[in-house]
Amino acid sequence: MSSQRLLGSGEQVLSVFWGRMVKYGLAAAVVFFYITTILHFSYTPDDTYIYLRYAKNISEGEGFAFNSGVRTLGVTSPLWTFLISVGALVKLDPWVVAKTFDLVFASLSIVQVFILAFVILRDKVFAVIGALLFSFDAWFLRWSGSGMETSLAVLLTILAVSYAYRNEYLVAAFVTGVLTLVRPEAVLLFIVIQADNFLNTTERKPVVRTFLTALGIYAAVLTPWLIFSYLYFGTVISNTVAAKAAFPFSWGNAWETVLHCFQVVAVTQLLPALMLVVGFVEALRSHQWYLRKVEVFPLIWIVGLFLGYAVQGVQIISRYLLPTIPFIILYGLWGIKQIAQSWNLPLRRAYQLTAFVALLAMAQNQIVYQQQMVPHMKNFAAGMNDAMKPIAYWLRSNAASNSTVLSAEDVGLLGYISEKHLYDVEGLITPEVRRSFHGASYDAGMVQKAYEAVLHPDYIVDRSTEKERLKSGSLRPVMTVDFPGLAIRNPDTVYYTLYKLSK
Repeated sequence: MSSQRLLGSGEQVLSVFWGRMVKYGLAAAVVFFYITTILHFSYTPDDTYIYLRYAKNISEGEGFAFNSGVRTLGVTSPLWTFLISVGALVKLDPWVVAKTFDLVFASLSIVQVFILAFVILRDKVFAVIGALLFSFDAWFLRWSGSGMETSLAVLLTILAVSYAYRNEYLVAAFVTGVLTLVRPEAVLLFIVIQADNFLNTTERKPVVRTFLTALGIYAAVLTPWLIFSYLYFGTVISNTVAAKAAFPFSWGNAWETVLHCFQVVAVTQLLPALMLVVGFVEALRSHQWYLRKVEVFPLIWIVGLFLGYAVQGVQIISRYLLPTIPFIILYGLWGIKQIAQSWNLPLRRAYQLTAFVALLAMAQNQIVYQQQMVPHMKNFAAGMNDAMKPIAYWLRSNAASNSTVLSAEDVGLLGYISEKHLYDVEGLITPEVRRSFHGASYDAGMVQKAYEAVLHPDYIVDRSTEKERLKSGSLRPVMTVDFPGLAIRNPDTVYYTLYKLSK
């Protein structure tokens, strides 16, 4: 990148306090992270068990499949699936493997935030505060240790931006290719990085040569998987894309998605986001547009990601946006530095302002994490143990080995434990069932038995706010369990009922 990106050396002599902050702050951030994640280590979302089921089948020679021998692409990240399967192949517990990888990648992300912050801000105090802010982020803490691919996606995103920021576009292309095997949205980041290459290279031949080489590297990383996916599954698009998106396009859905994106960010990083906006305005008042264009290309990717989700009408989950959080934090600090320069604040005052904003932001995150997320995660873990596992173990012990089970969307744990053939209404594993509903809601479709166009299952696991609502002469309840606090935004109790069908 251009030398114009150096926003100040920060080489002045630090006070004893700031010196100790620089010396011990990064280690403190990592230690805090591990201590905090102990509070919710048992939290394992159902999507994690989908990965575990795939990984177990791969390691046992049953193919890349959720239901043994049935080829269907029901996971977002093939790379994450293969990583877990490697552990399972050497007889390690897939659950432990997934969570261990998750925590390691998450802690490395904190370190990479520090490194990238120093590259952008050229100040170790700002870099340490950036790492601390990220280690306190409530969304980051929630998903770390969950066993999902999120932490790996965050780490690779930071690495890709770091290489691009240093003009190492070819390495950035390789990392972005690997990232696309974790989160397909990374194709947007690849496009933005290539645009950054064109904007920051004045000579046309070198920039075109770099672009073509980067495109070749990116394609080389992805092509083996795309060929395998097409030949093995008949598609290169995961079922999760259709399951999470809303088609056709709707302005209402798009607006709701964008609004939800901003809400997710505001819950944990409202103050850094405000500092980013104010600092950007101050920078535009005092600097050339070119400098701003060079410095903030990661923010263009964030905006593009939000808009991409909006166009698809994606049902936003906080982990989808987690790879954007480090950059909102870093550019929030960047904004503070722009404010300090515009107002001619001495370095000591700039540090004080930064510390004040950081303390408020960390307090906000701890309040959100302790009062909302920890109770939800504990309730969810208890619900999985007390509600879902009894159903899964009953099926494992009592249902015939060739039994078919239809479930709403919570198929991960049921399939992983019961080892029965699962069908899901959401379409992650069996998109044909989703299509049979013809756009009807889950509740309406289940009452109308829309699934019968595809299968007549031996068992149904229904989810509803009403107990045993499907009970009839042909649907006999085997057990009903309550699951309080299933959703973080809707703590109402949900009932799961296992039905046996009479044929």
